[in-house]
Amino acid sequence: MLYGVPMASGTAERIAVEARAILLGEGAEAVSMRRVAAAVGITPMAIYRHYPNREALLRAVAEHGWTELTARWRTGPRLDNPRAELRRTLNGLLDFALEQPTLYALLHVHRGAAANGDGTPDFRSHQSPVLSAVLAAVDEGMHRGLFAPDDVSEVALSIVALMHGLISMQHADRLGLPDPEFRMLCGTAMTRLLHGVGA
Repeated sequence: MLYGVPMASGTAERIAVEARAILLGEGAEAVSMRRVAAAVGITPMAIYRHYPNREALLRAVAEHGWTELTARWRTGPRLDNPRAELRRTLNGLLDFALEQPTLYALLHVHRGAAANGDGTPDFRSHQSPVLSAVLAAVDEGMHRGLFAPDDVSEVALSIVALMHGLISMQHADRLGLPDPEFRMLCGTAMTRLLHGVGA
């Protein structure tokens, strides 16, 4: 288990755990095959039996990061209110991003294989776990008449883009807000998006 997430057992798991620890403490730039191997207690060459290169190792850490993130809103009963379900999804995303900024940043570099099969990010394929969860809540909300009829994919993408943009600005220290104020900003920004800003 890697932080409660099932993954390959033995040495491969220990390698991923050490890579993640270095990433969380110092950022992705500090993760090198030699340094991770030393932390695990194996030779630098031995690490390549489990991960062919640094990119593959970081991808493994990212993939399990996505699993950890999505587990935040998959635990517990599904809420019957699409608005509440959307709020829970976005709060889970926000919690994760603020608690583990370096891992959050890694997730947006290594998203796993997209539908086009070459690993390039393609939100139109709905392979993003966050986008998929938002899509489901928006679609249900439109069917129930809680949200105005619109293009479900575009509305969901707008919501995810707004959250990711705000989080990226906060991580880059462009907003300079303490976490509680930043959370309030995210909430009001999302309300404006869902209600519109027309007179």
